[in-house]
Amino acid sequence: MVKRLTLRFAKPPRAGSNPASVSMIAIDTEYLAEDALPGDNPGPRPNVEEVYCEIMQIGACKLDMSGKEISTLNITVRAHRLEEIPRWLVTMTGMNKEKRAQGTDFKDALKKLVSFVGDDKEIWTFNGDWFVLKGNLESHGLENPFPEPFLRTKPMLSELGVTPLMYEQIGVNEMNSGNLYKVLGIPLPAIEGVGAHDACHDARSLAYSMYHLLHKKP
Repeated sequence: MVKRLTLRFAKPPRAGSNPASVSMIAIDTEYLAEDALPGDNPGPRPNVEEVYCEIMQIGACKLDMSGKEISTLNITVRAHRLEEIPRWLVTMTGMNKEKRAQGTDFKDALKKLVSFVGDDKEIWTFNGDWFVLKGNLESHGLENPFPEPFLRTKPMLSELGVTPLMYEQIGVNEMNSGNLYKVLGIPLPAIEGVGAHDACHDARSLAYSMYHLLHKKP
């Protein structure tokens, strides 16, 4: 699968085609799990395939065929079923009740995401974001506009030469999307107001990193 995708994304644009055609699109969500522990200790990550995880923020990033950033999406989503955010999650993400209250309701956020993605069918996430989105759609009684699961980066990393030890060497004890660009030693152009454990940052880190991994010369 990795070899197939490498060949697909490495191909140059066809003669007469738009050179800015999308080569890479990545999506990330920041969420609040219904079984999240209170207080300052995050505990183990939830099984997002089984546990309802309410989306607080959606981030996405598009790169063109040359690896240049086309556009980003950054949406704060208002509370639906879960309002109390544990202190550890506030510290980690910077998200709080006041900030969420100023956000967009999920249905409008979904419309923006669908419009941003357009006709692109191969969407990258780090791991379980498709299941997070699926749970939120079901909670709102909405049809899934992305019936095919997103491509999951984490299970592919070892085959692409990225290991947990590489994360440990930069002082990170968990493989994640937000630090992947650091692990690979590639630049990530800064944009104002976006930092680590932010859905937009993590989506950008993932897009740039996967473009690098899938285009690097053997």
